[in-house]
Amino acid sequence: MGATLADIARELGLSKMTVSRAINNDPLVKAKTRDRVLEVSRRLNYQPNHFARALATNRSYLIGVIVPDLMHSYFAEILHGIGAVARSAKYQIVIGNSEEYVARELSEVEALRSRTDGLIIAPCAPASKAGLYADMIEDGTKIVLIDRTLDGLDCPMVLTDDVEVGMLATEHLIRLGHRRIGHLRGTITSTSKKRLEGYRKALSANDINYNEALVRECGLMETDGYRAMQAWIEGGDLPTAIFAVNDPAAIGAMQALHEADIVVGKDIAMVGGGNIHYGDMLRVPLTTVSWSRGEMGQAAVRLLIQLIEGNGHDITHQKMILSPSLVVRSSCGAMTSSIVVASQLSPQKN
Repeated sequence: MGATLADIARELGLSKMTVSRAINNDPLVKAKTRDRVLEVSRRLNYQPNHFARALATNRSYLIGVIVPDLMHSYFAEILHGIGAVARSAKYQIVIGNSEEYVARELSEVEALRSRTDGLIIAPCAPASKAGLYADMIEDGTKIVLIDRTLDGLDCPMVLTDDVEVGMLATEHLIRLGHRRIGHLRGTITSTSKKRLEGYRKALSANDINYNEALVRECGLMETDGYRAMQAWIEGGDLPTAIFAVNDPAAIGAMQALHEADIVVGKDIAMVGGGNIHYGDMLRVPLTTVSWSRGEMGQAAVRLLIQLIEGNGHDITHQKMILSPSLVVRSSCGAMTSSIVVASQLSPQKN
């Protein structure tokens, strides 16, 4: 049987309250005392009682995380970052999967918000649902958005500069001499809208007219990119280059092109977004736009813990924005090795 708080207190000649505060990193406990308590707790193999701690503090020490696709490595990396920081702060995470269905997302939110101290959400819901989340926040639910926004919702967010993602991808293709540049656009999420905006901005800045015929609807999965590209090939009139909303869509499109004997990097150029972990191991390594998903997750959970624990600072309007960078590979015919520039996290306030 493991040691108890009373065992540690007895050995050190301290009260159980002081020992408990030291283990929970109470700032009122002197560093020297905390170090002594932690050393003895390790030696005695003390295991904190999560439920007792929750009862004593009127918290669950659970954080709910709702993402659109648990199978996508992009969100797996975000979850890894969230989990690392949550564990170090003595929180556990409970994960919900919306599978890009709005009704399922709202169901997961309702199921988790009463059981957890706060939620981190990558929403698939449209802006029309922002009022529902605003009501939850008004009722006391702590929410941080990650990766995607909901227009009209005032809460902390950790995002990528998705307009810049679209601009970097499109400008790279323009620099390579392309003028007829297509775009596989995503769903109604803020991510897809902003990347389309970046695509259009890059065209305009280079005196290239926007052509709706070169923008094709596409989801966010490999199968979506594959089907959209198949339809484009069958319809003819292909562009010389394509910016896909994300890497999975780009990879699916590349497979359709390969099956049609259209060589990516020679007959057509392709750029994705997100720097999926196997993008450099494809038949034709994928040029993409990159940022740190782990860093996004870490920043989001830190913001949420600040909301939960109330450190006296108003972070309601806080936005953390990741700056993306271009990763050049051979899918554009530009070069065969990767160039990666580290992204940076910068705070912004509305």
